[in-house]
This record gives sequence, C-alpha cells and structure tokens, in this order.
Amino acid sequence: MNFKKHLPILENFVSYFLFKAIDAVIPLIVITYLIDVVGLNNYGYYAFAYALIFYLQNIIQFGFDLSAVRSIALLRDDKQKLSKVYNDVFSAQIVFFVLVTIFLLSLVLFVPRIYDHYIIYCFFFILLVGELLFPMWFFLGVERMKFMTIISVISKSTFAILCFLLIKHESDYIYISLYHSVGFLFAGIIAQIIIRKTFGIKFRFSKVQDIKATIIEAWSAFLTMVSPTIYHNTSIFLVGVYGIPSFVSVMEIGAKVLGAFKVVITIMSNVLFPFLNRNKSYLPKVRLVFVTIGFTLSLVMFFSSEILMHLWLGDDAVEVIRVVKFLSPGPLLSSIISAYGINGLMIMKKDKLYSKIIVIGSVIGLMVGLIFIPKYYYIGGAIAIISATSVKAIFSCFYSVKTIKQLQNR
Repeated sequence: MNFKKHLPILENFVSYFLFKAIDAVIPLIVITYLIDVVGLNNYGYYAFAYALIFYLQNIIQFGFDLSAVRSIALLRDDKQKLSKVYNDVFSAQIVFFVLVTIFLLSLVLFVPRIYDHYIIYCFFFILLVGELLFPMWFFLGVERMKFMTIISVISKSTFAILCFLLIKHESDYIYISLYHSVGFLFAGIIAQIIIRKTFGIKFRFSKVQDIKATIIEAWSAFLTMVSPTIYHNTSIFLVGVYGIPSFVSVMEIGAKVLGAFKVVITIMSNVLFPFLNRNKSYLPKVRLVFVTIGFTLSLVMFFSSEILMHLWLGDDAVEVIRVVKFLSPGPLLSSIISAYGINGLMIMKKDKLYSKIIVIGSVIGLMVGLIFIPKYYYIGGAIAIISATSVKAIFSCFYSVKTIKQLQNR
C-alpha cells in the first residue's frame, strides 16, 4: 500500500530526472562541437547574450515555479480553481513578457555593444516567446512531470540537430541563438496543446485585480528565484564586461558543469516540494537525504574534474578545470539550501524570511563579484557564486532549525 501511495512520486522523480538530464547533458555535448567549429571567442558572444536573456526569462517566470506550484498542488483536483490559477498566472506572465520585450528592444537600439551583435538578440526574442508559452510551473504543480520530459526531448533535440546540421563555419556563430530559440518555441507550443487537450483548460485573460493579486503573492517567490541570478548569471555577465569573450566561455562552461552536478538536488527539490507541502512529517528524513547526496556530489565533482574535463574539452580544459574545482562545494551548499530553505522555510510559510536570506546572499555574491571579477575574471566569478551560496546555506540552516524549535515549543 505504501509503495502504491508513493509510486506517483517515484514516477515524477524519474520523469523529472530525465527532463533535467536532457536539459543538462545535450547542451554539454553541443558545446564541444560549437567550440570546435566557431571557436571559444565567438561562442563567448553567444554566451554573453544568453547571460542577459536569462535575466529576462526569470522576469517572465517571476517566481511562479514556487508560488503557483504550491497553489496548484493544493487544489489540482478542482478544475475550476485550477483554471483560474492558470489564467491568472499566465496573464501575469503576458504582462511581464511585454515589459521585457520593450526593455530588450531598448537595449538593442541604444547600447552599442549589444547593437554590434543585434541579430543574436533578435533571435533570442523567439526564446522569450517560447519561455512564455511553456509554463513549467503548471506541470510541476499537477505533478505530471512526464509531459515536461517529452517536451524537453523535443526542444533540446531540435537545438542539437540544427546545430550539428547547420553550423559548419566560424561565421555561423550568430545562428546558435536562433537554433536555441527554435527549440524553446517548439516546447512552448507543445506545452499549450497538452494543457488544452489533456487538462481541458482554455486561456482567458484575467481581470486586472486578479493579475495584481497574483503578482503580489508571487513577490517573495520571485526574489527567491531571481536573486541567485544576481550573482550566478551576473558572474558570467561581468566576466564578459571586464574580460574577453573566451573568458565568458570558460565561466559559462564551468557554470554548466556545476548545474549538471546539481541536477539531482534540483530534481529532488522540485519533485518533493508539492508532496512535502501536504506531508510535512517527512521533512527530517528528506533533509538527511539531501545533505548526504549533496556532499557526495561535491566530492565527485572536485576529484573527477581533471579526468572529465580533459575527456570532454581536450586542450581547452585547463582553465575550465580551475573553475570547476572552485565551484565544487556548490552541490553540497545547494543541497543544504534545498533541505532547509525551499523545502524547509518555504513549506513552513516563512516565505519572507527565506526571500530575505536569498537577497542577502545574492547581494554579498554580487559585491564579491565586483571586487574579484575585474582582477581574476572567471576565477573571481566562481568565488562570487560560492560566496553567495555559502551565505544562503548557513542562514537557511540556522533559521530553519530555529523555526522548528519555536514550533515545537508552542
């Protein structure tokens, strides 16, 4: 009986694992090919542009991967209420999409460094359309991760196939963003078809007051989700500002390797979040599992970096190895944040406290980056990421334990 009860969680874990594995592995394979063809320097132009676009993606999502997931998880069996949540959140995303479109257009027109490669940013606009159309928060909330996996296979495979078939010359680097964006657009279109056909939800633009309420409710979650980009993505962006394009490539590759090692932590966090909101008694066991896996992944990341990077990148691996070693505490720190922050403080309704922790950690990471990146470039970027993550992990653990004690003493 217990096995049958938890079978959907296992199915969701496997589905989401495949989703994140595809999301992490295919780009890593494609990167090797792209760097061989277009060169480390030209790949850096694409990486710099994507670092900027990533900010805009986060604004469109606006923390709904947490706030909307929690709402949907609690009322997913009520179709009328589910439809209302979907319409309210998607309407809010449309508003944000319009705003980021205006912002991107302004940057392209008035910032010379961006205008010089305007075609890359124009292609990335297609990615923003795909980001809008693919509401991952919906599939997470209804705990139907298999749809995300199917969509991800189509999206990432499209990107990889187009790159392998059509990028043959150094000058083709400008099209990397196009093929990346086409994959996202396909994913978004398929997601909308599934939502309409499988769940019977038809979109209707919500009332202004409902959109406003949805945004206010998601504000703490937005700070939680977007603040890491202040130090993580900004580290890549600042390396591009102070360094040369090849430095951006090294920093971005190091960040992707960290993301690949953190994928299990991310999967567990997102799969268990809706479940733990309904079953808080499992929290102590889950914390132990999180930290154990995170510690193991950090050790593997540090000690296997030289072998893995040389096999993957060959002669270009030397500098990347240094970045990866600096970033190797990342999985452990992320596991602590997931165990005590997202699946701790957030579940105990301490959203504002957790968002403050995230903001403080992110600001410290940004300050560290501004100090170290101009001098040490990608190493400075790695130091900024680990500094911010360490602060978040320490404070998340401290305040989560403190909150639990306060609840027990009542």
